[in-house]
This record gives sequence, C-alpha cells and structure tokens, in this order.
Amino acid sequence: MRPTLFHIGLGAHPIAVHSYGFLIAVGLVVGVALAVRRGRSVGIETGATLDLTFYAIAFGMLGARLLYVLMHAREYARVCVGNGDRRSVGQWLWDCSAPLQIWQGGLVFLGGALLAAGTTLLFARRKRLDLGLVADVLAPSVSIAHVFGRLGCFMVGCCYGKAWPGGVHFPPDSVAYTELLGKHTVIVGDAATYGMHPTQLYEAAGELCVFVALLWLWRRRHAPGTIALAYAFGYGLIRFTVEIFRGDAVRGFLFQVRIPSLARVLALPVNDTLFFSSAQATGLVLMLAGGAGYLLLRRRGLPAVDAASSAR
Repeated sequence: MRPTLFHIGLGAHPIAVHSYGFLIAVGLVVGVALAVRRGRSVGIETGATLDLTFYAIAFGMLGARLLYVLMHAREYARVCVGNGDRRSVGQWLWDCSAPLQIWQGGLVFLGGALLAAGTTLLFARRKRLDLGLVADVLAPSVSIAHVFGRLGCFMVGCCYGKAWPGGVHFPPDSVAYTELLGKHTVIVGDAATYGMHPTQLYEAAGELCVFVALLWLWRRRHAPGTIALAYAFGYGLIRFTVEIFRGDAVRGFLFQVRIPSLARVLALPVNDTLFFSSAQATGLVLMLAGGAGYLLLRRRGLPAVDAASSAR
C-alpha cells in the first residue's frame, strides 16, 4: 500500500501525487479512449462521445463524492469542529474543506453511477441517440475504469475487508488503520493493522473478468442495451459477493443474517454477519434488473447490432 506515489519538487513545497487520484485518472483516460473507439464502431461521432463522457464523468464524480460525504457526515463534522485545540484560520479552513479533498480517497460507486446514468439518459435524448446503444458503448469503459478505481482503494486502504490472518496488513497512514484506531481495534504504535481480506483486489479482479466478458459480447450480434444489462448483472453479482468479506461498517445493514457454517468455510469469524447490507440489496436489484431487461429485449426481438462488422 502506498497512499502517496511520489512528490513533485517545487522548492520548499513539493506537490504530492496521491495513488488514489492518479489511478482514478488513469482509469478515466482508458475508459474515455475505449468509449471513443466503441462509439465510432457503431456510428456515434467522436465529438458526441467526448461530450457525453465529460458530462457523465463530471456528474458521476460529484455523485460518488456526495454519497461518500453523506455517509461520513459525522466524521467530517468532528474534523471541522475540532477537539478544542487552538487552530489557525488556515488550519480551520483546511479541516473544514475535508469533504472536497477527493485525493485523500472517498468515492461511492453507486452514487456516481446514479448521476452518471441520469446524465447519459438526458444526453441521449437531447442528441436523439439510441439509449441502449449509448449504454453499450459506455458499459465496458465503466468496468475498466472501476478496476483502476479499486486498485486505488487498495493503495490507500479504504473499502477494507474483514479480519483474516492470511490477509493484508495496512500501514499507519492508511484509511483502514485510521478507522480501526477510532474503533480501538488498533492501538497507537501498532506497526500495521491485523490481517484483512483484500476486498479491493477481489472486486478489481471481478470487474476485470466482467470487462473481458463485455468485450467478448461486443464482438457478437446483440440487441442495443444487451451489453449494458450484462454489466449491470455482472457488477451486481460481484458487489453482492464481495460485500460478504467487507469489514467497513459504514454501509449499514437492512437486516443481519449469520450463517456460521458458511462463515467458517469462507475463513470468516463464525458469528460474523454475512447478509444483508444495503450494498447487497443494490447488487441484488442490479442482477434482477439486468436479467429481466435481457429477457425483455429477447421477447421484443429488437434488431441486433454487429459492432465487429461496423468496426471493420
């Protein structure tokens, strides 16, 4: 784990390049380049694709950050108010601007997905583009960008997993260490956290598999919207499964289900809660929506798109 990749020297005030922000940026660049290429293959102009990705990214980042800040509102309020120590005006402003410090980590994918999806819908209608086709163009880009995003999470230690002796140990400058310190499960002076399931890498690997599957589907004839629905189903399945191993409790549970025998097989504490977090509920909804949408497309018999032929 390396929250800060390197520093760019500028005299006495070097600029830190944070791994989370860097990997997010790399993912966005790769995603946009892929979307442009896929868009051209089905007749969507490059300019339209670039406009769409710009608005989708902007509102997606806003939604992802906003939901994260709302989920951690009490923590940000405590940082802003302080613990009674005297602070300079500059330090007070810095502490209270913590919700804006996105380079420190802190995005909730589902929040970003909602605003980005709404933006895509409005854009497609305004430009009179087929919404299903536009969604198909964007789906692989979202998937590969999410891979880089989860690698960024791993580098800073957020979205960490439950205890596992054979897992990863996060250092003192990680999000996991700081949060566990507040829960008193890590003591000041400990060299690192206890071992945890690397849930960030689990999800990154799953998203990479989904990305490869979407590229395979792209080269086959499909009704507009099929690839986007496949992504919704795949992501929902991954998120539902990875949530079993997540250890950060901020997501909350709709109700708690414990299955000691299953927990033992998964190398989790036998009394651990496995289901049913709000994120698992969302994942289940995405799986149902993806499956139902696919069946509806087949029933309607929409004309198929041969993207591979279009690319040639």
